Amino acid sequence: MPLGRYRPQVSLSSESHVMQWNPQLNIYRVNRYTDLLKNTKRNLDIRYGSDRIDFIEELLNRNLDHCAFQIFSFFSFKELIQLQLVCSTWNEFIVSFVMKRRIEILCTRDQNLMDLLDLEGWSDSLFKPIHMVEDPMVYKKICAKLLLLKDIWQTREPKVKRLFCDSFVLSIRSDDHVIFCGLNNGCVQAWDVSYLGKIREQECHDKGVKCLDFNEDVLITGSYDTFIKVWRRDNWMCVQTLALHKDSVWDLRLHMKKVVTGGLDGAIIVLKFVSNQELELESYIQREGDLVSAIDFNASLIVAGFENALISVWRMETRQRKLVLSGHNGGVTGINVQGHIAASCSYDTEVRVWNINAGTCLKVLKDHDNFARCISFSGNRIVSGDFGGFILLWDLTFNEDDNGNVVAKVVNKRQWQSHNGHVVCIHLNPRRIISGSRDRTVAINDFWLKTMDTLTYRQKEDRKFSRFLKRYI
Repeated sequence: MPLGRYRPQVSLSSESHVMQWNPQLNIYRVNRYTDLLKNTKRNLDIRYGSDRIDFIEELLNRNLDHCAFQIFSFFSFKELIQLQLVCSTWNEFIVSFVMKRRIEILCTRDQNLMDLLDLEGWSDSLFKPIHMVEDPMVYKKICAKLLLLKDIWQTREPKVKRLFCDSFVLSIRSDDHVIFCGLNNGCVQAWDVSYLGKIREQECHDKGVKCLDFNEDVLITGSYDTFIKVWRRDNWMCVQTLALHKDSVWDLRLHMKKVVTGGLDGAIIVLKFVSNQELELESYIQREGDLVSAIDFNASLIVAGFENALISVWRMETRQRKLVLSGHNGGVTGINVQGHIAASCSYDTEVRVWNINAGTCLKVLKDHDNFARCISFSGNRIVSGDFGGFILLWDLTFNEDDNGNVVAKVVNKRQWQSHNGHVVCIHLNPRRIISGSRDRTVAINDFWLKTMDTLTYRQKEDRKFSRFLKRYI
């Protein structure tokens, strides 16, 4: 008899009905559905049984908070938001501990974020016990903003706005409220940061305002006309004119209660405040020598760059030369100091990072295709502008090796064209980059505003739009 017409008669019990006859294939086929049901029932019993254990809760009950945090550290911010929905214990621990600790670690590794905490007033909620904080829910908002801001700095385009001036922009200084621009026609302009409107414009010098700096009380300007002037910020009245240099005042820095200037006459002059609005000559560090093209200082050291490509370091207290840093092959065009680290740029197209305590070069950045004209250094971030109108940005990390030496490493690099002419001056803070150029414009690359706009757009996407009311509800 053909096999296709024969079906074996097999007596199957109720527990062995996993075998089914398939007439098309002439075989018995294994039906695994029963086994699947058994496994599913066993899994459900384990999942919803009375003997289940919340491992996070168990770790917290045993004072192993650090272990629970280590587990959550492997998750992204979006994943943490979803994990908050597991139970109230997870929600409370993630909001009040994991988010807080993640913010503190981010800010400890990045000085720019630490500065932003102070600017936003968030530092009062961090680096203290949780019971001393009024609203622990603030950590979720802070973490979202910091992570998004960091991502925009590294990968996305900022929100760009432009100010149009009447002359070449020679110098720029800014804070969160006002931008001061020194122009080639001798005028100084003040612009409001919030709405980018011109507050005031005033002729301050007979020639271009090559450098300026300010504090809460005064604005100090240096010019090609060799004069240093002190202006009151409230009414723009000139309260002091200092004729100390014999040639153009090329750079000027104001920190704490001291002002240091450098000029093309080779002189480096240290001044101190004797009142809120009056300066007094403290000392000349160098009366003759090479042209001083850039200068900056901290509490203990003064760093100056010269036209002969050398950088000199002096002790602030004794006014004695400590180090001479060599490495550039062209005139130094910019110096910026952060702690014991200094960044310099030069006509040789290079940007160099120095340890001014040890006198060593930590990093050479050769990414400019044109002469590097200006530099700004804030936290772990360096920006530089060149003659091609380009702005280059580097994010660095500074660590110590086994021998205790500082090692600098570039973790992110960006480049974009911001101007049609030479980028003459640049200012960097944790929120934005402000640059001035010979094309008579000031470009504001605002990363913080881009962050706020992105968050606002996302919030609107999550809300429903009413066609009748024509607004989000």
